[in-house]
Amino acid sequence: MTMDNQQFLNVAFKNLPGGLILVDLRGRVRAINETAELLLGLTGKVTAGDHCRSCFDSHPKIVKVLQDTCTNQTGCSRQELTTQRPDGEKMVVGYSTVIMKNEAGDPIGVAMSFQDITRLIPLMDSEQFLNIALKNMPGGLVFVDVQGRVRGVNEMARRILELKEDIEPGTECHKALVNHPHVYKVLLATCESLKAVNRQEITTRKPDGEKVTLGYGTLILKNAQGKPIGVGMTFQDITRYIPLPLKAEFIRIVDRFFTPFALSLVISSLYLGFAEPRAKWISVGLVVFLGIFNEISAYIAKKHMEWAVTVGNTRIVTNFIANVALVYLLGTFWGPMWLLFVLTPVATALYASWTRTFVTAAISSAALLGIYYSRGLEGTVGWGQASLHAAFIVFISLFVNSIARLVMQMKGAGTAVKPISKTIIETAPAIPSTPTLQERKLAA
Repeated sequence: MTMDNQQFLNVAFKNLPGGLILVDLRGRVRAINETAELLLGLTGKVTAGDHCRSCFDSHPKIVKVLQDTCTNQTGCSRQELTTQRPDGEKMVVGYSTVIMKNEAGDPIGVAMSFQDITRLIPLMDSEQFLNIALKNMPGGLVFVDVQGRVRGVNEMARRILELKEDIEPGTECHKALVNHPHVYKVLLATCESLKAVNRQEITTRKPDGEKVTLGYGTLILKNAQGKPIGVGMTFQDITRYIPLPLKAEFIRIVDRFFTPFALSLVISSLYLGFAEPRAKWISVGLVVFLGIFNEISAYIAKKHMEWAVTVGNTRIVTNFIANVALVYLLGTFWGPMWLLFVLTPVATALYASWTRTFVTAAISSAALLGIYYSRGLEGTVGWGQASLHAAFIVFISLFVNSIARLVMQMKGAGTAVKPISKTIIETAPAIPSTPTLQERKLAA
């Protein structure tokens, strides 16, 4: 049986493996094949000339694609949209559009070809997708209702806060986050004020006691009527991005360079000096005691920042008394021992005020001159050298303090503030003073 070209075209159109819809530039359907009718679940007959809105009223996204293409007169390929099958199940449609033109090259309509590609793309409902998205967020997320009861905690929040047990929805946040009081206080305060914040910081601690700095923001959750129904808190662990305060950097420098030098002074005096055996053994005991004491006190100050000022002052007094004893015992038999009194005010000068640096240096100089006197120093030359030692302690300390304050000003840290002592060779006694604002913040 032979057929003309039109019959052949009709058969080919009917047997296309994908759906095909042809509309004119006004959006009126000119042709639709059987595959398209089956895919879209069209039960009634589509009459040529009917507008696509009425023909595909149950598939508004397809209507929009057709109308937008007619308006813009720009085709597209390999696009996707979702619609519903006749049974109500969601269907993913892969489609392309083409602008049809007559022999003169004028646009006359739009062709849309499409296929059901649901089986090729795993489809999930919005709730499933949202749950997966929340689980894989790079930051922690905690949701509570306006009564402060936990409604959701994502995986990253559990990891950052090291929450071992599952939190039952509806649990009061102060019970669910009992080990993180700063976190639940932010949530409860936001529930009360209903004011969101951004780019804030708090600190908390892991179960092992390690301090963690969290950068966080809060948001107010509202329903369709605009009524607040809960609070969300997003946060990240930014501990590694928080630089040490400049004072702490100075303290580390002191520990790194001054401690080995001070130990070398004592050890060299023990082996090369002419002190009596009894004095040497007492000096060894003092050095061992200072090493253990300073290590333990540094550990305590690191773990309990609220004790840092008390620990620092205790270290200052203890080291000062021990160093006076060391210089008294060994200084007569090993001249360089007087340098121990240089290290103390220089270390203090790195992060103390000018006044405190001067007082510390003056005390160290007076202690040195007192030891010289008690050891029977005589003569103009001897006391002249001793006076130069004392003056050197004062001037070098004030010089270092001026350089340190200049560095802090350049880094925007403001003027130097009172120290929290950490170095092993801090020997100057504490000078009572009113804590500055920066010091109070650091101690807190």
